[in-house]
Amino acid sequence: MDTSRPAIPGQISGKAEIVAASDPAWGQANVAAAEKPPGLGGVSQAVVIRLNQDVAVYRMWNGPQQGARSNRMGGWWAFDKPKGTREGYRRAYEICGTWNDLKRVAVCTLKKGAVVAIGPGQSVSAETCKDESGHETYGANPQDWQVYVDQAWNRPETLACPPEDLDYEADPADVSTPKAKS
Repeated sequence: MDTSRPAIPGQISGKAEIVAASDPAWGQANVAAAEKPPGLGGVSQAVVIRLNQDVAVYRMWNGPQQGARSNRMGGWWAFDKPKGTREGYRRAYEICGTWNDLKRVAVCTLKKGAVVAIGPGQSVSAETCKDESGHETYGANPQDWQVYVDQAWNRPETLACPPEDLDYEADPADVSTPKAKS
């Protein structure tokens, strides 16, 4: 085991094992796409894991868009249910406004046997966020780990999601709850 890498976080302890770089399945995680240098987002240190049971994962996304491709099945997920304000969630997971509106919440299942990269969030610069004012920046976050599912939209054997209409529109003041109908 690579001892320079962080251990599996508590919320999935006992539900996954670390995959060695010598394991043929290791490449499924695409560490090169997940692990980024400071300022570019992604994770600061990727750990490749294999799940030994099904695990719920969460993703905030833009919501249905007319004539546009949805970002519902993107690569970045979390083991923890979204909580707090929309902006607090954006800071915790280092998500630029140009990347994601964070309006809806999808709850999917990462299946037993899935091999993915996980790790603590890396910092994101204003340049990466395409923020010309220089204000939108996010520091690295060692607490709120991210889950990277490479080509999630193309891996039904790894990630199972219910129909889109079961996702909920998040209340911006508390993303753990649906927005009140107006």
